[in-house]
Amino acid sequence: MLGVDRRDEANIDEMYKLGAQEALRKMGLLPTFVVTGNMPVVLRESLLPKAFEMGERAVERSIALFGGMIGPFCLETIVSDQLEFKVFEISTRIVAGTNLFIGGSPYADLQEPGMSTGRRIAREIRVAQKQGLLADILS
Repeated sequence: MLGVDRRDEANIDEMYKLGAQEALRKMGLLPTFVVTGNMPVVLRESLLPKAFEMGERAVERSIALFGGMIGPFCLETIVSDQLEFKVFEISTRIVAGTNLFIGGSPYADLQEPGMSTGRRIAREIRVAQKQGLLADILS
């Protein structure tokens, strides 16, 4: 796991934090879910085992279905107030959740200080080259 983020969606977040939904509606401001950015997050410790398990299960299932995923992926989730993850999308590419921390994250730094998504990909390519498996990962 290289990072965790939270989506910032236009005005919906602020409207509910302010508790002024009705007053804002009267002014013509309706809630929208347009993604305007992503903010880095450090999960509470009790959620970490669940996050790791979800990632492991996604990898295991991808192996069973089509031989496995290659490269970074992101599990896009919603967390309920009972602290249960609900996965609604798997992005098998570099997206905000995999690329927020250009110079490393609290999680990536446990693997190697300054580890980024790009550095992790480069490391995996280097390992494959040393093991004579470069053709396997590039095909």
